[in-house]
Amino acid sequence: MFHRPKTAYKFKPPLFFDFLTPFYDLGNPFGLRKALHRRVFKHVKLSDRLKILDVGCGTGDDLLYLAAHYPKSKLYGLDADTSILQIARKKSQKAGAAIHFKISLAEKLPFSGNSFDLVWSSLMLHHLPTKYKKRALKEIYRVLKPRGRLILIDFVKPKNPVFTTLVKLQNLLEHTSDNYQGKIPIFVRQAGFKQLNRKHLGLNVGLIQAEK
Repeated sequence: MFHRPKTAYKFKPPLFFDFLTPFYDLGNPFGLRKALHRRVFKHVKLSDRLKILDVGCGTGDDLLYLAAHYPKSKLYGLDADTSILQIARKKSQKAGAAIHFKISLAEKLPFSGNSFDLVWSSLMLHHLPTKYKKRALKEIYRVLKPRGRLILIDFVKPKNPVFTTLVKLQNLLEHTSDNYQGKIPIFVRQAGFKQLNRKHLGLNVGLIQAEK
């Protein structure tokens, strides 16, 4: 049984209320996550036999994609949400994927330094207040091996003024102001990363690749 860790800020489930968590995957039959995977992997090239951590893994869709395409890699998923990790674990068991799940905070990773070849994080960072975004990125830097890679997918500064308005409205519920102000690449560099490569994936979502 997972237990949600305590936070110094108000923790919000992915759909804002715990009772909605079982419905989180309902959007995926429409191909939203698959479309995002296609866009991301136009720009991301990985080798197999990597040790990979997904920070904020949610219901595990990204990990299942990685398990299917990189079967010799060791996969770890971490999330602070108890209910969503239970869903992820059931999905991985059904798929026969060997994924190790942990309940913990992104800003306090329960791993030794220099542990992972790659850290993946998709649409997680905007859930955190500014101070904890920075802490999470420093923790990711710590657990990566030398020359390890960060693959970060999250909201970015929108190119379309309509999406700028939508992201600002979203900030009433989430911590997106750093995202739409274009501060996330700055935070990534401040955490110690180099070789930043940035791509706009469409709408208001972007990809950052960086190296320790």
